[in-house]
Amino acid sequence: MRNPKRALPLAAALLLALPCARAAEPEPWQFALTPYLWLPSVDAQLGFPADSGGSDVEMSDLLKHLSGALFLNAEARKGRWGLSADLVYCDFNKEGSSVTHIQVPGGGSEVPVNTGTTTSLTGYQFSLAGLYRLEPSGPASVDLLAGARYTHIGATLDWSFLAPLPGAPARTGTAETGADLWNGVVGARARLALGATGWYVPLYLDAGAGSSRFTWQALAGAGYPFSWGDVLLVYRYLSFEQGGNPDVQRFSLAGFALGATFRF
Repeated sequence: MRNPKRALPLAAALLLALPCARAAEPEPWQFALTPYLWLPSVDAQLGFPADSGGSDVEMSDLLKHLSGALFLNAEARKGRWGLSADLVYCDFNKEGSSVTHIQVPGGGSEVPVNTGTTTSLTGYQFSLAGLYRLEPSGPASVDLLAGARYTHIGATLDWSFLAPLPGAPARTGTAETGADLWNGVVGARARLALGATGWYVPLYLDAGAGSSRFTWQALAGAGYPFSWGDVLLVYRYLSFEQGGNPDVQRFSLAGFALGATFRF
């Protein structure tokens, strides 16, 4: 080197500039994938079309009739901004479901004792929301969210009555009903650390409307972090209030969910 005296100040300046250069680097993308097992109880009232007499079907205690399910949550985050997606799929098949009321000429009527009745219910939901993280405050982090939720509910009723009713449909038959619901939602989620134990409390709440008169969802539980991600046990409740919708008059899912979050 021709002039080492000039090289030393230059090298020192470069070393001092390195921390500034690193601070200016954009934050990398972070991703999380959470498969989870949710065992929800179902509370639903479905209205079937006129070819089944306009019957109402109450559906509850379906958990033991669960025949298929898939639950998955994914998230991408860059700095304070993020994107979250959630998929819920459930398939129930219940023997002996109760047809409570049918429409006949002149008004409604209670049905006779029914036997061999089967109701199949399939539902799937996809939610997509943008996230914005507020400035952390103490042991808590809070995200605001806004997005959309699509829900499909389909049901098939196979009935067999022991005795016919005047003006009612045939003693045996099949009918189908369902709904496709689009709702906008807004809400928030939080993560509250429990001191230095490592444990934390996940909280979630959203609400919205659209095809539904009102829909809301809430979640709370406990989680514990590991080097690869988190393990969570939460209670989740999801409800749709349909108002005058003749097909899906009432629908809700509620129960405990166990999941594992993998971060990369």
